[in-house]
Amino acid sequence: MLGLLAFVMYALVLGAGALSMSRLRRWSADHIAADAALIVPLLFFGLLFIPVLSWWVAALIALAIGVVVVPFVVRWRTAHQARTAQQTYR
Repeated sequence: MLGLLAFVMYALVLGAGALSMSRLRRWSADHIAADAALIVPLLFFGLLFIPVLSWWVAALIALAIGVVVVPFVVRWRTAHQARTAQQTYR
């Protein structure tokens, strides 16, 4: 069952990129926090493929990494967009 959910999750992300990469990039630029938060379910399902990990250990690892990585990515991308906008208006 979890393998099917992992397949659906990865298929949606890869399918969206394959159908319209420009729309996916635009969505990613408009929704920085949601885009960065996608690491948590993707990492969770990726960790489920390790046979010795139970699902709750995979969830804890994914959440712990998400707590560290998501704010960092949001801050970095927001600063990058601000620098790009500042250079554009000069």
